[in-house]
Amino acid sequence: MSVQFTREHVDIGVMSDALANVVARSVRAERARRGMSQSELGQLLGWSQTKVSQVESGARRLYAHELPEVCTALEISLIRLLEGASREDLEALGLQQIRRPSSSD
Repeated sequence: MSVQFTREHVDIGVMSDALANVVARSVRAERARRGMSQSELGQLLGWSQTKVSQVESGARRLYAHELPEVCTALEISLIRLLEGASREDLEALGLQQIRRPSSSD
């Protein structure tokens, strides 16, 4: 199932603080895991280093349509980026049918 987001989709800025924190933490962790600087990630996304820093600190929340771009740059799935998000936040993003990996997967 392919999920495409447009600017008409919900802004994570109106989502819970918990979801914004999950996304910020995931972006920071995945970037670091790949040994990538904020500037390098910014270049992949066409963003400034400052914008990446703001996303990672939670000072700037991502729009839903930016999530696939970030996932592609970090080479991770959307589900991995949103790991730890509540069911309510996933449903608000229209992702209620995505099955979370279980420990037996």
